Parts: sequence; C-alpha cells; structure tokens
Amino acid sequence: PRVEKRNGARSLVKEIVLTSTASRCYGGAAMTQGVKWFYLVTLAVWIGSIVFFSFAVAPTVFKTLKPEDAAALIRRIFSKYYLIGILCAAVSIVCLGLLLADRAYSRWPAILSLLLVAGMGGTDLWLRQGVMPHMNDLRDRRAMFESSGKPPDETLDREWKALHRLSVQLNVAVLLCGLVLVFLVVYARVV
Repeated sequence: PRVEKRNGARSLVKEIVLTSTASRCYGGAAMTQGVKWFYLVTLAVWIGSIVFFSFAVAPTVFKTLKPEDAAALIRRIFSKYYLIGILCAAVSIVCLGLLLADRAYSRWPAILSLLLVAGMGGTDLWLRQGVMPHMNDLRDRRAMFESSGKPPDETLDREWKALHRLSVQLNVAVLLCGLVLVFLVVYARVV
C-alpha cells in the first residue's frame, strides 16, 4: 500500500506538471491580474525613467550647470538610473515567469518578452558596470591632463565620444524594447 501511495503521488505530480488540465499554478484569476498589473507598473517605471532622464533631466542639467558640474551630477545619477533598469528587469522576469507558469500568457509572446527583458536588463548591467566606469575613467584622465597644463589627449576624447554614442544608442534600444513589451502585453493573450 505504501508503494501505491508513492506512485499515486508521482502520477499526480506528473499530471500537474505535464498536462494542461492542471489548475492554475499559484492562485486564481485575481492573483494573475495582480501579477499582470505589477508587471505593467514595472514596465511603466522602467520606460518612464528612461524618458524622464533622457528628455528632462539630462538636458536641464546641462543647460543649467557649468559643464564640469553637470558632468559630475550626471555621473552620480547614472549608477542609480541603471540600477532602476536592473531591478525592473528582475521583477519583470519573475512576473513573466509566473504568468507563463500559470498559462496566463501565450507561450511565444512570453518567451519573446523574457528574452527582451533579459537583454534590456543585461544591457543596463553592462552599461552600469562596464561602460560608465570606463567613461568616468576617461573623463578623469582628461581632467588630469587639463589640470597639469598639458594639451588634451585627442584619443581620450574620441574614445569617450564613441562610448557616449554607444550608451545613447543602447538606451534608445532599451526604450524601444520596453515599448515592444507593452505592445506584447496589450496584444498577446494575457488573462
């Protein structure tokens, strides 16, 4: 009898995991709606932070402050800016995983969304941990040249400008991917 109970439990687990006749994974429709709402809020925060920083904060800072003060302020903001994106990516991945596991989100839109979110989060992580520190180092080295009275090193300026252009392009790509994610939520089957 003990073996039969174990086999019975195994078959029940297999039915829940492998068949589509199993009931919802983590709760009812209200929970699914809550996860969907939280996912949409997360996307709104992420997209909103990109738009606000790009079109309000950065231009205002550079128009209001001296160039060296503006650069110092933006440098301080960037680590937090990218951290918001990284945290939003983590929350989005959890939400999408829950929606996918609950079969509340069609498989291909969910997989595409997971890939986009992972790419966006990875991009923000790389920009925060790799590109921005390198850009800061280049700007610091340029400032050392200027303070010592030596002529500025043109290669430092070219490299900084190339990295700046790359970071702007990647921020635009993250923004566009975020808009695609909103489109997928609206037009894919999400309960």
